[in-house]
Amino acid sequence: MNRPSPQDAGRCPVCQARFRGASPCSRCGADLEPLLLLAAHAYALRQAARRALQSGNLPAAAALARTARSWHASPEATFLAVVSAAANLVAEGNDT
Repeated sequence: MNRPSPQDAGRCPVCQARFRGASPCSRCGADLEPLLLLAAHAYALRQAARRALQSGNLPAAAALARTARSWHASPEATFLAVVSAAANLVAEGNDT
C-alpha cells in the first residue's frame, strides 16, 4: 500500500495544496474532512499513548502508539512508537 511521505502530510491528496484549516481544499475544493478527522483521531491516540507511558502502562502505550502511527505516519507518531516499543521491551526484559 502506498502511504504519503512525511513531507506530504498536511497537503491535499488531489492537488497537493497545503491544508489551510478548512475542510474544502482552498485550491481544488476537494472534501478534506475525512483526512482531518483521521489526523484528529491519530492525535488522540498519540495523547493516550503518552498518558499510558506516563502512568507506566507500557504494553498499552506501545499498542496505542503503533495504532496512531498506522492512522497517520508522522515523525511524531514514529518517534512515539519507537520510544513506547523500546520502553516495553526493556520492561519485559526486566520481568524475567
